[in-house]
Amino acid sequence: MDVFKKITQNQLFKVTSMSSFSILVRLITGFLSSKVIAYFVGPSGMALMGNLRSFTSLLESVGTLGIQNGVLQNVAKNHQDRAQLNHFIRLIFWTLLLFSLLISTMLFFGNSYFGKMIFNTQSEYNFILNFVAFFLPFQVLHLFFITVLNGFSYYKKVTLISIYGYVVSLLISFTFIWYYGIFGALVSVSVTSLLLFLFSSFYFFKEFSFKIIFSRVQIDFATLKGLIPFGIMSLFTAVLTPILYIFVRNLIAKEVSIEASGWFEAMQRISGFYFMFISTLVSFYFLPELIKTNSESEKIAITTKFYKRVIPTFALVLIGIYFTKDFVIQILLTSDFYQVRELFAWQLLGDFFKGMSLILGIRFYVVKDLKGYLLTESISFLVFFIASWFLIPIFGATGAVISYATTYFIYFLALVFYFRKAIFNS
Repeated sequence: MDVFKKITQNQLFKVTSMSSFSILVRLITGFLSSKVIAYFVGPSGMALMGNLRSFTSLLESVGTLGIQNGVLQNVAKNHQDRAQLNHFIRLIFWTLLLFSLLISTMLFFGNSYFGKMIFNTQSEYNFILNFVAFFLPFQVLHLFFITVLNGFSYYKKVTLISIYGYVVSLLISFTFIWYYGIFGALVSVSVTSLLLFLFSSFYFFKEFSFKIIFSRVQIDFATLKGLIPFGIMSLFTAVLTPILYIFVRNLIAKEVSIEASGWFEAMQRISGFYFMFISTLVSFYFLPELIKTNSESEKIAITTKFYKRVIPTFALVLIGIYFTKDFVIQILLTSDFYQVRELFAWQLLGDFFKGMSLILGIRFYVVKDLKGYLLTESISFLVFFIASWFLIPIFGATGAVISYATTYFIYFLALVFYFRKAIFNS
C-alpha cells in the first residue's frame, strides 16, 4: 500500500491546523502564565516551580507505568474488536487507578523526604506535596483517557481537551498566585489535574460506558506482560529525565545562585512553548500512523515526510526566535530574567537536534526495540550528566544549555548510526 494514500495532504493539513490552533492557545496562556509567575515569584520561585513540575512529571510517568505508547498501539490496532478492547481498557483503568493510589499514599507519608529533594532546605513548602498526592490519581487517569482517545485518532477531541486545559490552568494559576504568592503557584501545579480529568473523562465515557469500566475485571497477565517493553522504555526516560533536571537546577543553585537556576528554568519554559508544535505532531499524528504501517518502506516514507515538511519550518522558527530573543524575554518575563538571553543560542541548537531526533526515537516504540532504546537513551543521559557536572561550575547556567545541545547532537548521531540500515537501504 502506498503510504501517501493513507497520509493525505488534506489529513496532514487538518491535523497541523488543529495542532497549530492548540499551540496558539498554549502560547497565549503560557505567555500570560509566565508573565504572572515572573512578576510575582521571580527567578527563585520559578526554580522551585521547575523542580516541582519535574517531580510531578516523574510521578505521573510512574503512575501510568510508562505504558501509554503501548495502550495507544493496542487501541489503534484493535479498535474494531470491541469485546477485546473493552477487556483491555477495563484492565488498564483499574491497574493504573490502584497503582496511582499506592504512589499517592507513599508520597503523603513521605512528604518530608521528597520535599528535601525538591525544595532543599525550604521545608515550609513540604506540605504542598500533600496536594500533589491527592490529585495524582486524577492526572494519571486523565493521561490514560487522552492516550485512548488518541489511539482512536480523535485529534479534534484531544485538541479541544488540551485547549480547555490550557485556559483553566491559566485561570487557576493566576488566582492562586494572586492570593497566595509562591505557595499558590506551587499548589496550582497539581490542582489543574482534577479539571483536566473532568474534560477527558467526558469524551472517554462516551466511548466506554460506566457499565463497561465497572464490570468484573479479569486479571490478564499476558496482556500486561505485552506492555512491559513499553513500560520499561517510557519509565527509563520519564523517571531519569526529571531527576536529571532537578540535579541540574540544584547544581546551578549551588554553584551560582537559585536565581541562575530560575534563568535556566525560564529558558526551558520558553523552549517548551515553541517545541510543542513539533512534539504534538509526532505524538498525535506521526506515531499513530507509524503504528498502523506494516512495512519498513512505509515507515521510512512517513519519516521522510516529517523531515521534509516539518523540520525546515521548525528551523525557520528557531532562527526567528534567536533574533527576537530580547523581545521574547521582555514579553514573556521581566527585567530580572535579562540574563536568559545568554542561553538562547545553545538552547535553540539543542532543540533543533532534539526535533531531528524525535521521529527516529519514536521508532523504538513502534518496533519494540528495547535494547536499542535503552542503549541510545543511556548515552544521552550519561552525556548530559557528565557535561553538566563539568560545565556548570565553569559557565553557570550557560553550561547547562551547552550540555543540552551537546547531548542532543550526540543523541541524533547515535540514532542515525543505529538505524543506518533502515535509513540508507530503503
